[in-house]
Amino acid sequence: MSTTLAAVLLAFGGVVAVLVVAYAFYRVGRAEDRDRAAAEAARRENDPHRPRSPGLARERSRPRPPRRPG
Repeated sequence: MSTTLAAVLLAFGGVVAVLVVAYAFYRVGRAEDRDRAAAEAARRENDPHRPRSPGLARERSRPRPPRRPG
């Protein structure tokens, strides 16, 4: 085996190894994002201080003055 061929194979193997590790980190990160999103959704569902009617505060507030023209 020539030195050039050995260098090319070693470089190719190194690039493949880096890509495999990067892909593994990517997959782990995506799984953590899904877990965080599910936990946040569950936390929002069980929040006792969650507003029951989102438009209620705006309906109860005092009337706003008319907007200025222009």
